[in-house]
Amino acid sequence: MPSETEFHLFTSLRYDPLLLTSEENSQSWLNFVSPSPFYMLVYHRDRMLEAAQHFEFREVAKRLEDGKALHESLLKEVRAWVEKGGQDEALKLRILFDRDANMTVEFAVLPPVPLSTLYPPSLNPPKATPTPHPANTFKPSPLTGGALNLGPTDSLPAQSQSTPPPAAEWVVKLDTEPTPSTPFTLLKTTHREFYEKSRQRALPVNPSSPMLTEVLLYNEVNELTEGTMTSLYFFRGGRWVTPPVGVPAGEFTSSTLKDGDRNGNGDEGELRKPFAGRWGHSVRSAKVGAGGQRGTSRRWALKKGFCMEEPVGKETVRVGEGVWVSNGVRGFGFGRVVE
Repeated sequence: MPSETEFHLFTSLRYDPLLLTSEENSQSWLNFVSPSPFYMLVYHRDRMLEAAQHFEFREVAKRLEDGKALHESLLKEVRAWVEKGGQDEALKLRILFDRDANMTVEFAVLPPVPLSTLYPPSLNPPKATPTPHPANTFKPSPLTGGALNLGPTDSLPAQSQSTPPPAAEWVVKLDTEPTPSTPFTLLKTTHREFYEKSRQRALPVNPSSPMLTEVLLYNEVNELTEGTMTSLYFFRGGRWVTPPVGVPAGEFTSSTLKDGDRNGNGDEGELRKPFAGRWGHSVRSAKVGAGGQRGTSRRWALKKGFCMEEPVGKETVRVGEGVWVSNGVRGFGFGRVVE
């Protein structure tokens, strides 16, 4: 188990050839090279850079300054993996850096998902398509002349496109104990014992899809922070909200405090919980973050205006309510809170 003195910085992201067809994924504020098979690589670089700055992994910070070089390094790792017998398909890349900036990439095959899972058009809850009664939908085929049965030489046209099955729902459950906020809850490192303990004590069961399970974490003052592997979105006050975080994105300047530059680079309007003695206090708000991580997909959802930051009290969570979850590997999914 990595300790607080011996750990790596890391991020997990999706590599997917399908993303090469995504106009959204090609935006300059999401990728250094266009088109790109990496899911929101700019945001992943940013989160690793913030961690490197805080924990004083100076060589890592230097290496991460060149985003295009990072893109090329990761492509090289993927090509090497394929040459060793892997397939050029959707992959999870777990990227780790030690203090000397040595990079290691671990691979895992992912199930395919549509682009709408990675870049949804909104956070409106998915609507199940009702199946109408056959008596209300029958239309005689012109090939049968209106007859109910086909003759021995008749045929039916093939379906041009089948309707994809609805996405499986996540099952989420509230933790039974708080997770105190520390730099290790705010920044992504291999020191993750608190996530593992949370899943051991509170992980729900999802018979239809065992992988789609999540635990809702909360801090010392009973505010929701995040999931053990996802960012969280709750419907409150007629809108979707996400618990505020506290990782600063560099200096607080006029460009980051407003809309950023014309290419969309800048701040997504997050509240901050600055680390004592490093960045000082936010000049925008006296509020502080709840203590979770600045998720990449969460950052995108904020920028698109799909949600806003707002504290979510543990006592407001209700069994049966719908919750969106997201991360930089699986994209976005909808779930339900269970007992």
